[in-house]
Amino acid sequence: MSVAAVPRIVLLIMVVVISAQEISAQQSEQVTITEPRIYKLAELFTQADTVAVVKVVSGDAENYDTAVYKAQVIKSFKGAAEGETVYYGPYLGDRLGGEYVVFLRNATKPISPKNTSSAGFGRVQYGTVFDEGYSDMMVDYVCAFDGKEPAQHCDYGVRVCTDYIILPKSTPTFPPVGEDTPFGCRWVRKTVFVPLLEKLGSARK
Repeated sequence: MSVAAVPRIVLLIMVVVISAQEISAQQSEQVTITEPRIYKLAELFTQADTVAVVKVVSGDAENYDTAVYKAQVIKSFKGAAEGETVYYGPYLGDRLGGEYVVFLRNATKPISPKNTSSAGFGRVQYGTVFDEGYSDMMVDYVCAFDGKEPAQHCDYGVRVCTDYIILPKSTPTFPPVGEDTPFGCRWVRKTVFVPLLEKLGSARK
């Protein structure tokens, strides 16, 4: 092999290595995006094992392979008792001390900490939020409703992504359905939304 040929061979090897790295990087960056399913509220209720208004008391995204929230059941419509402690996840973003209406499916087995010596919550029964997170609905006090007076305009509401969760046609939403909103989510008065769930729960008995 001539001395002049050596740089060419080295250059060829570098090109092959760089090309392989680029192909590997492209393959690792491929992401599958799953579109949430569209449910009628009654279908969502049927699909869930637990439906409840809960208050988040703590959360752990460190000791488990997924985020785990510990919450107290404030009002139950299905699958849990009021005052009971439930654990659920996996989506990040729920606020400590915040209230949520959750529709949960029972995991096939309890969830355990990654390291058995770590505290966490220990090995616990676990409910999963489904439909790409849309079955976890925030409850908050917002000034987003109809009415001119603050007492009418401001109220506790449930944030329902009505592009994916179809409510009964008579249910007022703010902004109204048809108006573009971030992620297709709108506010429903809590005093309107809770009776819908109570009715669905009563129909099961």
